[in-house]
Amino acid sequence: MKFSKLKKGAVIVLCAVIAVLALGSGSFYRVGQGEEALVLTFGRVTDTKGPGLYWKIPMIQSVIQESVTTIHTKEYGFRTTRSGSAGNAAQYADVSDESVMLTSDDSIVSIEAIYQYTIRDVKQYAFDIDDPEGTLQLAFEAILRRNIQNRPLDDALLNKEEIEQQVLPDFQALIDTYEMGVKINDVRIQNITVPAEVASAYEDVNNAKNEKTKRLDEAEKYANEILPVARSNAYETLQEAEGYKAETIAAAQSEAAVFSAVYEKYKTAPEITRTRLMIETMERVLQNSGKIIVAEPDSDVLKILDLDSDKEEPNLTGIQEGGL
Repeated sequence: MKFSKLKKGAVIVLCAVIAVLALGSGSFYRVGQGEEALVLTFGRVTDTKGPGLYWKIPMIQSVIQESVTTIHTKEYGFRTTRSGSAGNAAQYADVSDESVMLTSDDSIVSIEAIYQYTIRDVKQYAFDIDDPEGTLQLAFEAILRRNIQNRPLDDALLNKEEIEQQVLPDFQALIDTYEMGVKINDVRIQNITVPAEVASAYEDVNNAKNEKTKRLDEAEKYANEILPVARSNAYETLQEAEGYKAETIAAAQSEAAVFSAVYEKYKTAPEITRTRLMIETMERVLQNSGKIIVAEPDSDVLKILDLDSDKEEPNLTGIQEGGL
């Protein structure tokens, strides 16, 4: 009887010891190098542990561990369906809902990109955001789409590095506003292309642009040939006009000076001046007149003046009016 009770007690003690050992062994946990652990007591964060071996209260405490050095890589616009190996190439699948975007000139492009991040605050990452990875994906999409929508098509296709440099700080700034404890390490644009469905239309647009450039070059060449000639002709015309102007002004000033001189003499001796002017005028009028017939009202004799004669005195021939 006593032996049975002793045996039963030993079994109970042994079970208790086994239970304690089982609980004790399950209460130890190790935090690896580069990891950070959160200790939760009744679901509330009560402590943070770095690398090392620790013990937790069974059934009361739990632990969440995350690496703060591991670089996480996320794909955008595509997904890897099979990793590459020595004998097989990697395979990818497009995610058109993510990759297709509009540029500032309403052109369509398809973008494939990756971004890398590390967790720098495990508490924020685990508790402040319900879906950290989904939030990162949406935030990256928002920043990337905004950047592409501010660029024309050619700019987006040719400047991948510039897009990367602009997206990275904007992405980090947006993530910081969410306070999710993540550091963005890198952004890489894998590919920016025109979707196959609009490739032919894009080719037509390129051809039109090339034709436009060709026409503009031809017009510029023509302008470079014509403008110098036109400028030369214009300069020559202006010089001729300036010469004519100077010549006309000089002639007018000379005539004005002559007139002024004559006028001064006229004021001194009006009768003599009038007589001289009349004589000079008649000389100019009659210098090529040849023979002149003069008829006087009170005389029946016609006088003929032979101005072409070499004689010093004009030949005056009287002809009776009745003899004509």
